[in-house]
Amino acid sequence: MYRWLAVFTVLVLLAGSQAAAQPAEAPSGSALRARLGRLTPFQQDEVLWLARCIYSESDRGHEQRLVAWVVRNRAETDYRGTNYREVVLEPRQFSAFNEPSIRRNHILSLTPHSLSKAWRRALAIALEVYQAPASKRPFSITTRHFYSPVSMKGGRTPRWAKNVESLSSVRLGVDPHRFRFFAGVDETADAPAQTVNTPDTSVLASGRALQRTPKRRSTRSRRFSGRVKRPVRPHIDRRGQK
Repeated sequence: MYRWLAVFTVLVLLAGSQAAAQPAEAPSGSALRARLGRLTPFQQDEVLWLARCIYSESDRGHEQRLVAWVVRNRAETDYRGTNYREVVLEPRQFSAFNEPSIRRNHILSLTPHSLSKAWRRALAIALEVYQAPASKRPFSITTRHFYSPVSMKGGRTPRWAKNVESLSSVRLGVDPHRFRFFAGVDETADAPAQTVNTPDTSVLASGRALQRTPKRRSTRSRRFSGRVKRPVRPHIDRRGQK
């Protein structure tokens, strides 16, 4: 009996993961801009930063929603920032924003007028989570951490995730190889590493990178050969084209 229960649980998880992998229709740009136009300028900026973050982490709507709630939890509990912009740009927290790069510049350049369907879907999800009542929260407000095991170099586990049990992947409907979420992580275990020459002025309030950006040697990323697909991030060529 227990064997069949385990098989059934795996099948449910895989079915939910495959369903979540199917991209929803992207809303029209005009409809999104109209909805954003009802917000204050500050609120619009907050939604924009939330969308940039979830767009950088995954291309699956369900995963993006969970990541968005983690960012919202951080902002609402003043964890690594008091608003969405501060939370997203906090050093050593979200990998896409850690170092100047072509990919980072592309993400920071995205606005409600950007034409990418994948971006419009992320922007719609960010707006949805930003405006959602607290009762829609999929986990506790202390859930402020996640990581993607399949994306970690050498299969490493973050220091803060060691000896901490992740939330139920079955209940959240996510593949545990792609994302794991954690509640109640001790803040001292997640202390940001010391960084050098990373001033906050590297990004303008509008989200555009400053012209004087430190150059970085290009490195060829190693290909992943496992079965589980990595969370898809925007691919940018050397000319800044998606």
